[in-house]
Amino acid sequence: MKEEPLVPLGVGLTVCALLYAAWGLHYKNIQQAQRGMRGRVIMQGLTVCALVGYGVFKTKDTSQAGQTNMRPINWDKLEREAQEAEALDLAKGNVSPAMEKLIAQAKREREEKAKSVIAKSIFVQEVPEPKK
Repeated sequence: MKEEPLVPLGVGLTVCALLYAAWGLHYKNIQQAQRGMRGRVIMQGLTVCALVGYGVFKTKDTSQAGQTNMRPINWDKLEREAQEAEALDLAKGNVSPAMEKLIAQAKREREEKAKSVIAKSIFVQEVPEPKK
């Protein structure tokens, strides 16, 4: 709210215009309802313009350009910790049958992948070109 004060103000004014139009419809005052609906459209448009404007100005801010708040993920460490947790759960017997099935499937997939990598490295050999 502190960074984008016009957005909540626009939302509030849009709601007020909508209530004004609803009040006019309730009491069958067509002119009031029409003014309220037109006001709602205008307020809604100004609110969207404020949102877009804040977005444009935030991306143009050079002090924060190129900086991210994300930290790098160590995927090897994450997978190792997951495997250790799986092994610990299996040792304690805290695994449901469905989870055991998923673990077995993951192990099979890892073994198949390892076999295919080994097979490719064994069977792929450079063939010398024939001499002319």
